[in-house]
Amino acid sequence: MAVNWTREQKQVIEGREKSLLVSAAAGSGKTAVLVERIIQMITEGENPKDIDRLLVMTFTRAAAAEMRERIQAAIEKKLESEPENEHLQQQAVLVQFAQITTIDSFCLHVMREHFDRLDIDPAFRVGDEGEMLLMRADVMDGLLEDYYRDGGKRYEEFVDAYATGKADGGIAEYVMQVYNFAQSNPWPDAWYEKCREELLLTEQGELEQTEWMQFLWRDIALQAQEWEIQLREAWEICQETGGPMPYLPMIEEDLRHAEAVCGAAGSFETISEALEQFTFSRLAAIRGKNGEVDPEKKALVSDCRGRVKKAVEKLKGEYLFASPEQMLTDMEAGKERILELLELAQEFGRRFRAKKKEKNVVDFHDLEHFALEILTEPESECSEAEETSSAEETDQMQGKNAWTVRVPGTVADELAVQYDEILVDEYQDSNLVQETLIQCISGERFDRPNVFMVGDVKQSIYKFRLARPELFLEKYSTYTSEESAHQKIELHQNFRSRDHILESINAIFYRIMTEKLGNISYTEDAALHPGAAFEERDGLDELKTELLLVDLSVQPQKETESPELDDEAADYTARELEARMIAGKIREMTDKERGITIWDKELGAYRRAQYGDIVILLRSVSGWAEEFIEVLATQGIPAVAESRTGYFNTLEVETVLNLLAVIDNPMQDIPLASVLKSPFGGVSDEEMAWIVAEHKAGVDRSRDAGLYRAVVEYMNEDGPVKSNDESDESSIADVFRFQKNKLIQKNNLRRKLQKLFTLLDTFRQEAVYLPMHELLYRIYDKTGYYRYVSALPGGAGRRGNLDMLVEKAAAYEATSYRGVFHFIRYIEKLKKYNTDFGEAPVADSEGTVVRIMSIHKSKGLEFPIVFVAGMGKNFNKQDTRGKLLIDADLGIGTDYLDSEKRIKGPTLKKNVMKRRMELEALGEELRVLYVALTRAKEKLILTASSRKLEDRIAKWSAVATEHGAIPYTILTLASSYLDWILMSIPEKNPWISYQMETLSDQIDREIGTQIRQTLSREWLRWLAGEDSHLSNDENHPNTQNRLENIRQIESIISSNYHFQYPYLDDLSLNTKMSVSELKKKGMEEEEEEMVFLPTLPVFMEKEQEEKGGATRGTAYHRVLQLLPFERAMSRQELNAFPAKLAAEGRMDAEAAALVRGSDLAKLTASSLGKRMQRAAAAGKLYREKQFVIGIPAREMGDWDSDERILIQGIIDAFFEEDGKLVLVDYKTDYVENSDILIRRYEAQVRYYTRALEQMTGKRVAERYLYSFRFGAIEV
Repeated sequence: MAVNWTREQKQVIEGREKSLLVSAAAGSGKTAVLVERIIQMITEGENPKDIDRLLVMTFTRAAAAEMRERIQAAIEKKLESEPENEHLQQQAVLVQFAQITTIDSFCLHVMREHFDRLDIDPAFRVGDEGEMLLMRADVMDGLLEDYYRDGGKRYEEFVDAYATGKADGGIAEYVMQVYNFAQSNPWPDAWYEKCREELLLTEQGELEQTEWMQFLWRDIALQAQEWEIQLREAWEICQETGGPMPYLPMIEEDLRHAEAVCGAAGSFETISEALEQFTFSRLAAIRGKNGEVDPEKKALVSDCRGRVKKAVEKLKGEYLFASPEQMLTDMEAGKERILELLELAQEFGRRFRAKKKEKNVVDFHDLEHFALEILTEPESECSEAEETSSAEETDQMQGKNAWTVRVPGTVADELAVQYDEILVDEYQDSNLVQETLIQCISGERFDRPNVFMVGDVKQSIYKFRLARPELFLEKYSTYTSEESAHQKIELHQNFRSRDHILESINAIFYRIMTEKLGNISYTEDAALHPGAAFEERDGLDELKTELLLVDLSVQPQKETESPELDDEAADYTARELEARMIAGKIREMTDKERGITIWDKELGAYRRAQYGDIVILLRSVSGWAEEFIEVLATQGIPAVAESRTGYFNTLEVETVLNLLAVIDNPMQDIPLASVLKSPFGGVSDEEMAWIVAEHKAGVDRSRDAGLYRAVVEYMNEDGPVKSNDESDESSIADVFRFQKNKLIQKNNLRRKLQKLFTLLDTFRQEAVYLPMHELLYRIYDKTGYYRYVSALPGGAGRRGNLDMLVEKAAAYEATSYRGVFHFIRYIEKLKKYNTDFGEAPVADSEGTVVRIMSIHKSKGLEFPIVFVAGMGKNFNKQDTRGKLLIDADLGIGTDYLDSEKRIKGPTLKKNVMKRRMELEALGEELRVLYVALTRAKEKLILTASSRKLEDRIAKWSAVATEHGAIPYTILTLASSYLDWILMSIPEKNPWISYQMETLSDQIDREIGTQIRQTLSREWLRWLAGEDSHLSNDENHPNTQNRLENIRQIESIISSNYHFQYPYLDDLSLNTKMSVSELKKKGMEEEEEEMVFLPTLPVFMEKEQEEKGGATRGTAYHRVLQLLPFERAMSRQELNAFPAKLAAEGRMDAEAAALVRGSDLAKLTASSLGKRMQRAAAAGKLYREKQFVIGIPAREMGDWDSDERILIQGIIDAFFEEDGKLVLVDYKTDYVENSDILIRRYEAQVRYYTRALEQMTGKRVAERYLYSFRFGAIEV
């Protein structure tokens, strides 16, 4: 049957003699269109092309194989109608050899064809991943060892700054990160050189032209534009009827500041000045008659201004945490360490390349770079054709470093002539190296545009593989929609999903996917338009998109738990509850009588949903999949997880690997213990205890007391077994029987051990000459372990895991390494770098299990019913939290480190890089969410769990009810997918049905299920005394009466089950809290502060801790408690006062040495200090006043209870003046400005005030923080 292509699809299929960019939305038939284009190119028209004149690049080998099969099938079908067509006959042969391949395979092809241009043996092979990891580790070990010996002072300082304190593993990781980023560049040496050149820039004007500074200007300007938009909305509300007009002058002043910041970008001085002047005046008080000002409009303006104020303060903290001069000085201080890192990475690359050459092996990075080396030549040797290419195109392809600039050469020219068209699938996931390769071999250089690129930038989700979606976006912004040599075509019709699914997806992404964050605006052109045809049916409401939420807040914490649960424990709870909620929904949807119906394309009819129709998608399956499978199993729902993890942790694989470890070296206690306890040894816990106990009883402490020696000694022990039992036996016969039984048991154990060690000796001898895979076969056969695991539950999967281990052994044998020892290292490296394979797949009956997979794994697939789960889980921001940040474009950013003073702090460049990485990560998360939501055909269900869910919904409700794209500054506040959903879709909306449940709801549902299962029909009838012959007559009068009795019994049992303790919420209340614990309530997000470095040697830790900030603060408080304020003291007396206290034994001498007399003089000379002196002279200065007060829990903000919580604390000082109190709290914190102190301690001072007023009955008129850095600060 002929396919009815859409107008846009026909344009894609039939467009010729041009470079074409196809933006193909999810479900738009991208692959079908690409295949049809190729088929028509080689089969239709006056001069059809030969397929070997096309270069088709796909993202995966599976995609390449599928495309080849489709093309071959199409050619064969054409031949059926035209059997005499010689051209088609020729294509049927050529398709087997056509370049339909991944880019790696194409690069390998180029290398094989032109190996003479490379300094490598033509018999080279592509290294196995595990082999490359081993080789990297060996090279890295040698490199670091050499540098420890000969690296000099700069290397020592680098290690001191970036080692973890206990080991130098972090050094190797940083070197590898830099190396990998360099390798993602077409010209790695040019990348290193660019990083070095930037480090050598010292003039501010030069720095302002760097890429990272340009990003800084863009980011500040974008944020300032958002502030303007929000403030203008507030300005308009002020002028509406009922608007808060008194706020207007302050809003207008804020607008002027925002406009100044927006216009100042480009110069550090001007931007610093504009931001420093951006302060917020207090909003005017609104007085007047009730009703003149609408409270809602007043709140809207106040909230809007509050958001802007918070954003401005956050930006200042990130980019203006010190003076411009100081920030530049801090960056300069780390220059030498970064240069050392660059040298290490580049030297590692040289050594690694030499090692690979020695072994005659290449890795996947080499394939691309060697292909580039073949395709390009030094600029001075470029051909005449290359010299005539445009300067712009040459600049895009050249790599500048200290040695060479390369441009396309003769081989590139030959390939450019050979291929009539280059077709690139999944173009949005290309990287810079691949883009450069395509430019080299395309006809663009000869004014013959011939590159066909298809993809969807909204589905670019491989940033972690250094994909560059900006390559797609660059062409998207420059190519035209009209007929031209460089044209773009949008495929936005979706042939996968029902209309209501597309409507809900569009409703979300219209609001959250913007050019500022996702790099593309989700406009009508980018949106999904329905194209799939479904048979008409009734009851479509059951297929409406749903958001299922479970609130975790009702879970009372145990008294032993801290208020903030451990993240992992909290995640575990969330997973289980969310999985239970999903299980309930699955049972409901798959009910044979009341379940939902879906369209079955193969049957051509509607049917009830089955388990096999359902997939659960997770951002990461690690930890989640196992929990979900377990919970679903308890609910009677079979499920399997499709993941690439867990293989090495399976019992059977781990046991065999431990056996290999013992064969290699039996002196390893943990592997040996595992083997002894496994079916290989068959040793029980009691027998293990005998071995260890007897060894310890007779061991010479000077000798090694390892498990291996204990086993050998026990196994070889001669003579009768001695009894250590001192119990009083009743007769000689009893003693004899006891001794005899014990002797028999121990002799049996010896025989087991001897049998095992004989077997180990045999395997150890065979390991010398047998290949690894044959050794494994011998182990499986001789021990019977393969048959043993086959008999266990899940035996087929366990056998598959052991077979997979043999396959890995065979792959290992193809490497340059040999022997059991290196095979174990090989496996260890695969484990360390998460190169897992997932458990061996087991074939399941079609439609019988729920599938669980990662969102990345689901890309390109479709399913009738999709759960997108775990949406409440916070985004992973781990990549932005290291001491070093590395970016392919911005280079390397590091903290300011002072090894002598043992302090560190942020640098401007690192903060800029952190900001960019966070934004890019959020953009990636947006695209991952888009991929997840577009997998569903019939029904889409979003699920999440969260604490304080109602508060979370309320937090975003104002944003959710607005229209249009959500401001960029608000989008970046999201911490999870759930936040984006809640801020984009209001609770009442036509697209998504909100459903929320609590832990109590789940318990109710579970109890109801248990009651129904326990009170089964037959059991209920027995309980009612009903005869068996009446069992099917429910209309019999006696039956009706008895069933009514049963219902009453069930009701009573249910009510007892459902009893709720009326004060459940109060269980989580703290009975007593200190003011120090409560001060966190007043803290806002602060800039990173100076902190002590973690790399101190152990012998210095105690000394350093004793001189820490807490000790210094305690010392100051002690001196001020004892300082005689009632009399004036000279500067000399104040300088000597701490030492005097130490001499009198009233404080520790080391603590006294931390207090500076100049600080005491500054306090006593201040206005506040003089007032304290006058109060002391009058006997009205009070110090170190302890208190305990009771405060209703609801006033603490986290509880809705009138129960009182005891608050305890110590007030540093207060004094009475004119019948009113003045509160003073001393602070020694080192912070950048006084505002931080106010935010940090505002809550604490508030509680002190309340305590004082409650204790004294007098009003606290003034409250001061006295900072020894900033002086008196009124709060």
